Amino acid sequence: MNIDTLDMEDRGTELLALARLVAFALESAKSLDAEVVEFCLDKALRAVLDQIDEPSRMMLTTSDITLMNRSALC
Repeated sequence: MNIDTLDMEDRGTELLALARLVAFALESAKSLDAEVVEFCLDKALRAVLDQIDEPSRMMLTTSDITLMNRSALC
């Protein structure tokens, strides 16, 4: 495995972690009925998910998909 491949795997892992964080924050904003925050976090989550490459998407867990589905993204 070369350095470029390793960097891409790290990038995908980091983006997945960021997507989980934003999805959790989005759920919190919804429960607090913070509409503006919810709107911004929804846009942020969509942007992060757009940056995740296909091989990294294979690392999504069932919990990830469930959380992101509750966030009205899929």
